Amino acid sequence: MKPLMAVLFVDALGWRLAASRPGFAPLLAHRRELATILGFSSGALPTAFSGRPPREHGRWLMYRLAGTEPTPFAGFGALRMLPPRLKRSWRLARWLTRVVAQRGVRGYFNLYEVPPDELERFDLAEKADIFRPGGLPVETLWDTLERRGVRWRGWNWRTPEAQALDEALVAIAQGDEDFLFAYTADLDSTLHHEGTTGDGVRACLDRYETWIARAFAAAAGRGRPLWLYLCSDHGMVDVTETVDVMGRLAPLVVRRGHDYVAFFDSTMARFWWRTPGAREAVRAALAAETRGRWLDAAELAREGADFARHEYGEDVWLLRPGALMLPSFMGSQPVRAMHGYDAGHPDMTALLTSNRPLPGTVRHLSDLRAYFESELDALAAGAA
Repeated sequence: MKPLMAVLFVDALGWRLAASRPGFAPLLAHRRELATILGFSSGALPTAFSGRPPREHGRWLMYRLAGTEPTPFAGFGALRMLPPRLKRSWRLARWLTRVVAQRGVRGYFNLYEVPPDELERFDLAEKADIFRPGGLPVETLWDTLERRGVRWRGWNWRTPEAQALDEALVAIAQGDEDFLFAYTADLDSTLHHEGTTGDGVRACLDRYETWIARAFAAAAGRGRPLWLYLCSDHGMVDVTETVDVMGRLAPLVVRRGHDYVAFFDSTMARFWWRTPGAREAVRAALAAETRGRWLDAAELAREGADFARHEYGEDVWLLRPGALMLPSFMGSQPVRAMHGYDAGHPDMTALLTSNRPLPGTVRHLSDLRAYFESELDALAAGAA
């Protein structure tokens, strides 16, 4: 029978985390470290799916500065009239989330703890479904599958992990697809809550190993060769300290929202300057904080994050690995592990493992799409 390609894409399954478990996924003998990008899944997944850097596919971080086009947050500025207690209400956040979804956003987003009255200054980068054809302004693996007429099926964050993995097993055992793709973010969530040595993390790894064994058994039961690939977008770093960037900036004469606009991610602060002197004042205030550094133009270019319109920040300040910005727009409570650090840190490295040979050209997250398409070529050519 014609071989079946199946990809299990586990968010945050880093190379070092997998290597810390002796004999992990023994049925996948070929394994490779994958360099990742600076940032989070919001930029890493589009890079994996398109084979292009963020500057080309246009997605880097979940939030970017609002431009001239309408955003899902239009009119939210009126929320500044609400009392502070109501602005922090989870009921308001839930209602605003529904409003944003009703305005046509089909990609993944979360309002986290972005001040509601500041949302109008920003835009969501991922408005379309990046797991489907046409989800990015550049061609992706999904567009290739459609153009070639490949029978395929995919699962992503919209389907609970247990359900997605069960349905994928059924498809392996009974389906007529030639390509299956299952994305899961449960490990990512568990790592945030427990850190890399947590019991829940070990349970996740157990679950993936069991699923891999069951997948091969299901394929063997129908006599169909299975080409299985386990990969990820980035790793995770245990949090060892917190940094109050917002607190350092609060006493300044220059004020957020008037003299400058800022977005505080969990590991980086991004700034857009509005009045003379704001840049110098902010940079001077953060000069005394040794646990972070400003990214220069050359480094942003090397990371593929040099955007001509600076929609993701005119200046970006990045924390050192293991430091967590607290509070930030992403949360006011500490977590045990985080990503979004310097892509060169060993704990940030992603992985690719398979029962298929891995060519030496596959070294970076951006190489995944070309590799999978070369495997589709081999599939079409009738390779064994």
